[in-house]
Amino acid sequence: MKTKKLNSLLLSGLIVGPVLGSGIIILPPAIYEIAGSWSFLAWILMICVSFLFAYIFGFLSIKFPGDAGVSDAVKFTFGEEFKRLTSFYLIGAVCFGPVAVLITAGRYISYINPNIDPFFAGFIILIFNLLILTREISFIGKAAFILSSISAVTLFTGGISTLVYSRKEVMVLSEFDPSAFGYSLLLLFWTIVGWEIMGNYSRDVEKPEKTIKKAVIISAIVIAAVSIAVSASIQWLDPSIVGDKKLSVSLLLFTMFGSKGEYFMSFLVIALCITTFLLFVGGVARLINSLSKDKIFPHFLSIRLKNGSPVAALLMLGLIHGIFLTSSYYGFYDVKSLIALADGFFISNALLGILAAYKLIENSILKLLTGVLAIFFVIILSFSSKTVLTVLFAMAVIVNRRRLPYIKGLLKNAT
Repeated sequence: MKTKKLNSLLLSGLIVGPVLGSGIIILPPAIYEIAGSWSFLAWILMICVSFLFAYIFGFLSIKFPGDAGVSDAVKFTFGEEFKRLTSFYLIGAVCFGPVAVLITAGRYISYINPNIDPFFAGFIILIFNLLILTREISFIGKAAFILSSISAVTLFTGGISTLVYSRKEVMVLSEFDPSAFGYSLLLLFWTIVGWEIMGNYSRDVEKPEKTIKKAVIISAIVIAAVSIAVSASIQWLDPSIVGDKKLSVSLLLFTMFGSKGEYFMSFLVIALCITTFLLFVGGVARLINSLSKDKIFPHFLSIRLKNGSPVAALLMLGLIHGIFLTSSYYGFYDVKSLIALADGFFISNALLGILAAYKLIENSILKLLTGVLAIFFVIILSFSSKTVLTVLFAMAVIVNRRRLPYIKGLLKNAT
């Protein structure tokens, strides 16, 4: 059965909302609390990184189209074992990350209607999203485009309005704390994840080279504009606006909607959480589907509906999210720890993609920038917890156990 494919606008809609995601709501006040007056610098640094990051994964998506996405580029460059490793890292990240998204959406639904339990609301959003993901890709793209557009325009307008009308007059530079700044960068990685998933949709894109290039440009500009407006307005928000309230992005809508601003923000958060879930879970379901065809996962996970939806992989991911959502209800995780945990896996997956791009890119300047970006990612990853780093290293050893004698030989010759 032939299905409609994504054009550049629909692909942009599928990218913008998820890359902004719950991070654009959760992180601006959190980063300001951690890094103080240096928080905006952290945002600017990560936005600069995001442009190069977007280019690299756009390049890889065009060069290696298919459900496996960037993992095919890693396979071409480093071999089958590393394809499996980068795939497992991405799948691991999407086992944890969307749970933070579901919890966030559930809390905002509960804010709109206090009679609804936030975790019950999270389960409702989970089921709702899985149902959407069983529809054909053009429907998902249109839904994501509408939600992303409304969210981006409202957040950008709210941020600019706050900077113009509710900016504090005295701006004091706090003492620089390298550890806090580094941890801020680790958390801010959450604001650029999503680009690496784009490749998993390349099979569903019409005229991939032209469409992906245009979508990357549109999405990168929109995401940068919204991130700058929101992070700057949070840092320089007039304290009298905050009062005894907790610092939050919903305060940015106060200048436009007054006391109703928090309700408008709740709808925006829910919309962003839905688009985030759709991109990541839909993309990784396609990856799992591809890996099952390669006999890495059980064959039943290769089952698709007639419209192309990887239904078996979606159900498996939904089950995993339900389990972790229940664990979160009983206090095993909170949103920040889930984000930090998922980021470790996302960074490791992205790092392997960047290293593959480094070997594939021929332009010397871009090659140098890609190498610098790889070093930057290693530094950010070092701020992860010891537990996460241990798990990531153990996965690398297990997946590459057949190559250990070869690696040992290289190290022996080097010494």
